Parts: sequence; structure tokens; C-alpha cells
Amino acid sequence: MKKIKTAPDYVVDLLQREDWQKPEQPYIKPSSLAKGCMLYVAFELQGRPKPPLDARVGRILSVGTDSHRRLQRFLSRACLAQELYFIVPEYRIHGFVDGVLYISPESAPTPAAVGFWILEFKTSAGSEFDKIKAAKMPKEEHVRQAQIYLWGMDKYFDGKIPLNGAIIYYENRDTLAHASYEVAPDPEGIATLMSRVQTMLTALDAEALPDDYLPEDHWGHRYCPYLDICEPGKRAMDWQAQQPKTIPEEVLANMIAKRIVAKKGAEKMTEKKKKGQRSLAELTEELKWE
Repeated sequence: MKKIKTAPDYVVDLLQREDWQKPEQPYIKPSSLAKGCMLYVAFELQGRPKPPLDARVGRILSVGTDSHRRLQRFLSRACLAQELYFIVPEYRIHGFVDGVLYISPESAPTPAAVGFWILEFKTSAGSEFDKIKAAKMPKEEHVRQAQIYLWGMDKYFDGKIPLNGAIIYYENRDTLAHASYEVAPDPEGIATLMSRVQTMLTALDAEALPDDYLPEDHWGHRYCPYLDICEPGKRAMDWQAQQPKTIPEEVLANMIAKRIVAKKGAEKMTEKKKKGQRSLAELTEELKWE
């Protein structure tokens, strides 16, 4: 085997090896880890089968992929790189960031905006998009995913790319309306998350499952593809089924707003009716007849 002495030698060596990019064991995807459930991640690492995607869900995911490619194409000249790979073997995590945006001093709206930013594109249905806009902040799991990217890029490139933070760009797939939010690095939060990852990996090495999953009241249980084999998830669904049915806040607010509008409309109609059907006494008083 030829000894590698220079950077060009390194490139030649990589091109001669077909399997250098393939990990020897399953790795964790940032999108999976962002769910916050270590039991889900463990099932995925074990290769547990998931139900086949519904055709409609498949089409929705395809729309999301097309949107990603379109947005990346529009921003290609503003990015240092797109679909940039990182890997952290210590935690068995790897992934691709949608892009690394560079804002130059000449283009920056403020001095704090100058520099490199992770880009994360998200497409959503109209109802979900409206909730995000109303909350004026990104979803919790999307914030966590962006912070995983910031951490992973910093680890993989050894801090050589100074990242200011991440920008999550949401697009309504029905109307193409958009919203964007800044996400700052969270070293303490990531340290806690990676501690949970290490505990989960240790459990898997001992042929056990982690005792780390979503709380009973979390909405994620309902949509988990591993629900059929997840005992904590089944218990959570049973518990949720026993809780009093409540109207979602946004639905209740919409109902109240409609009632207010309807009441005002009724009052106006009543007022017009009264004015159109005044009695002789009312006319006498209004015209000051004697």
C-alpha cells in the first residue's frame, strides 16, 4: 500500500476506496434524535421495521424534498456549502446540513449578523404553519435539530467554521408563505442530550433498551411508527384516552371570535330593525312634536 505523504495523496487514496464513507454500524440521524425519545432512536439503530409509508405521506415528503432543492438553488451563491456532511463517531451521529450561509459585512443588516449560519429548511401544512406563526417561534424539535447540527459541525470541523447560530426557514407548502427564526447554540442543552445518547448506546451494547422516552402527555406517541412494539407508548396512549376531552386553544379562540362577530352582526341588524319600525311615540319624541 502506497504511503500517504501529501494532501493530494490523501484525495487519491479516498477515491480508491469505495466503502470509506459507509459506517460499520448504524448511525443516528439528527432528525430522529431531535424527537427527544431515546427509545425511538434505539429502535431505529436496531433496525426495527416501520410500517410502510402511506402514499399520501410519500407525496407530502416528495413536496418537501422539492422545496428544499428549490430553496437551496435560490441561495446557492450565498452559501459556503450545501448538503454539508458531518459525522461524530463517538456518539454515532451523522447527517447533512441544508446549507452554511455566509452573510458578508456589506450585506449584513446588523454587525451581529455577519458570518456563517446553518440553514435548515422546513415545509409544513397550512394549519401547522399558522400555529408556528402565531407562536412566533420554531417548534421544539426543530430547535433541537438545529442545535444538533451546530454541535455536529463544530465537532467535525474542529471549530474551523465559526458558526453564529442557525436559521430555520419555514415554508407553507399550500401558499408558499414563509417565516424564519434564529436559533442560538445551546452548549448545556446539547451536553445533556449527548449524555442521554451515551446512556442509550451503553444500554444497547448490553442488549437492553433505554428507559428514556417521551412523557405520557406528549403528542408524539400518537404518530410513532414503533407504537405497536413500544410499551411506554402504549401506556401513554391508554392514559391519554382516559383524560377529559378538551378543545384545542386555537379552536376555542376561533369559536369565541366567530361568536363575537356573530353577536355584533346581530346587534347591528336589531338596531336597523328598530330604526325601521319606530312607533308613533318614538317619532314624536325624536322630532320633538307636542
